[in-house]
Amino acid sequence: MKIFIFLFLITSHIFCQQQKGALTGTVIDAETKQPIFGVNIIIENTFLGAATNPSGKFLIRNIPPGKYMIKLSAIGYEIQKFEVEILPMQETNITVELKPTTYTVEPVVVTATRREQILSEIPVSTHVVESQLISHRNNLQIDDILRYVPGVNMIQYQVNIRGSSGYSRGTGSRVLLLFDGMPFLTGDAGEIIWEAIPVWQIDRIEIVKGAGSALYGSNAIGGVINVITKETMPKRAFRFRTYFGMYDKPYYPEWNWSQRSRFYYGGFASLNFSTNNTSSLIHIQRSIDEGYKQNQNYHRWNLFTKLKYNFSPFSNLNFIFNYLRQKNETFFYWKNLRNALRPRDEDVGAMVNSERFITFAQYKRILSARLFYIARLGFFRNKWNDNATPQNRSTAGFINSEAQVNYQPDDKNYLIAGIDLTYNDVKSSLFGKRNSHSIAIYFQDEIKFSENLSISVGVRNDLYKLDSLKYTGQINPKFSAIYKINRSLNIRTSVGTGFRAPAISEAFTSTTAAGVTVKPNPSLKPERAISFEVGSRLTLPYIAIDLSTFWNHYWNLIEPVFDIDGKIIFKNVTEARIQGAEVGVNFSAVSFINFSLGYTYLFPWDLSEDAILKYRPKHIFYANTNVNYKFLFAGLDFRFISKYERIDQLLKVIIPDAEERVPVYVVDARFGIELKKLKIFANVNNLLQYNYVEIVGNLAPIRNFNLSIEYEI
Repeated sequence: MKIFIFLFLITSHIFCQQQKGALTGTVIDAETKQPIFGVNIIIENTFLGAATNPSGKFLIRNIPPGKYMIKLSAIGYEIQKFEVEILPMQETNITVELKPTTYTVEPVVVTATRREQILSEIPVSTHVVESQLISHRNNLQIDDILRYVPGVNMIQYQVNIRGSSGYSRGTGSRVLLLFDGMPFLTGDAGEIIWEAIPVWQIDRIEIVKGAGSALYGSNAIGGVINVITKETMPKRAFRFRTYFGMYDKPYYPEWNWSQRSRFYYGGFASLNFSTNNTSSLIHIQRSIDEGYKQNQNYHRWNLFTKLKYNFSPFSNLNFIFNYLRQKNETFFYWKNLRNALRPRDEDVGAMVNSERFITFAQYKRILSARLFYIARLGFFRNKWNDNATPQNRSTAGFINSEAQVNYQPDDKNYLIAGIDLTYNDVKSSLFGKRNSHSIAIYFQDEIKFSENLSISVGVRNDLYKLDSLKYTGQINPKFSAIYKINRSLNIRTSVGTGFRAPAISEAFTSTTAAGVTVKPNPSLKPERAISFEVGSRLTLPYIAIDLSTFWNHYWNLIEPVFDIDGKIIFKNVTEARIQGAEVGVNFSAVSFINFSLGYTYLFPWDLSEDAILKYRPKHIFYANTNVNYKFLFAGLDFRFISKYERIDQLLKVIIPDAEERVPVYVVDARFGIELKKLKIFANVNNLLQYNYVEIVGNLAPIRNFNLSIEYEI
């Protein structure tokens, strides 16, 4: 509490009585002499900065007099730093030329430490997927994008970072998904709705591996994924995209259940427009998939809007609204292996109607060169119903409010503190009428001992209450350090704890579906974990190598098990230890060809049963090749995931041929043309028509082809 009183007093203090100056200028391409749009200009060791407009110009006001190091960065250009002196009551004007780069510039990351840092400065393993690769792959959902992230594997729609998660059909995610910083898990099941995210408006995806509860609380026990959308543009632009895809015939004639080819198609239209102080984006999307399996089609509408209002150069308000309406059939599991693309006869016709929307506003104000705060208020509503008899339905509302203060008292310390409040309200035929709420405070100090050594210490205290149960508290500390051996090489270490409160669905589900009966267990305890990592990163102009080894210990893991009455119940049954190592390599021999690969080894052990953990592969390997030459691009992706050695025994009783699973060997290919206004993409997914399952009884997508055209006016 003293910390927050201290920071509140700081925000009320007048930092500087002296007259301030300004920095203005123009940034151009060193070769073409044309202005560069979107260059980030940062005054180091302050919170002041700007970005260039379409004319390449920028302006930073209210700078205290003195000498500063200025940093300029933009995609496709070398980073440039130089010193500038700001004089009182004067406007300093500069012109800067940036040189095009022949290698990849390190991305800026905000999720790992709750502030902007380049990737080589991050003390924990973090991976970034950028917008160009997302666009070229033409993925329709971000879970398909995550299938090629080192250390990550998807178990159908459930994400698993370094073995932290098994499979529970969408209930209780151990990875926290953020949508522009706002938690994006449903209030009832604590699951991730991948299809609700507008994939073509994503700027980048940041994946932080390891327990993140010291900064983000519950559900970050296994890691954090932050989907960051594109900034609204200070110009008028209309963009549309249409795609058409077709599934190939199944590999075996016995699997062919349809008399015709199965298609998927859709598209989007988006409009950017702006006034003097406001920039806005409206995006509408339609998606239809007839399904390669019987009883698996869907129809979707997505609406995404983003608005930014600048009150002044030092304060702005961002508003986001995102809506999904969906009607989809449900494929639980196959009839048997001979009928791998058909569901059980009694499941034919199963269907779900759903509506999901999230809306939030975020206000940011810079109070001085070394102090700013962010306040956010958001609401996520999740409503669905099926056509079962009797009908299952659920309506959940999730409210989140957060305030964060960033303060840099000197060049050696960077302080972050905040308060986080949540409230869940659920009305469901499966879970009853339930609610939960939590309050948390967090604090972090990054200490720079020298130019080479920095450490970070932090702690978060969460107080959580699930319906009528008692309050549960959890204190999660963390420590990390990074040492720069030289400009290219660093070593890092981190240790932190994590926890996950039970989801309402885990504690209170009472239902029968697909022949399975589930009963409630309101006595569930929170899951707990400790995570430790040591790593190193080498960054050279044409190659980047990241090595890490990790050790994670989990207590009270919640798993579905058969009770003595033959019904399924969620219980705290597992203590586990996951050890492993990971290597990632990114290599550019020439400017237009890029190779990347990632390998993760896991030793996931169930200490309670002295056996390997269920649904955890020991080996994960990804390899990607990308060619971008003038207006042409092409790419090839390969992924290998070793066979799960252990699955739920109860599934063997329910699902025919549940033991039929194999290692995963999948190749995806792409080719396209990218002009200034026109883009054409051609993709083949599962090029070799390899048959595999990610979850028992569910054949993964067979070979399919798609063509996409995008045009901007």
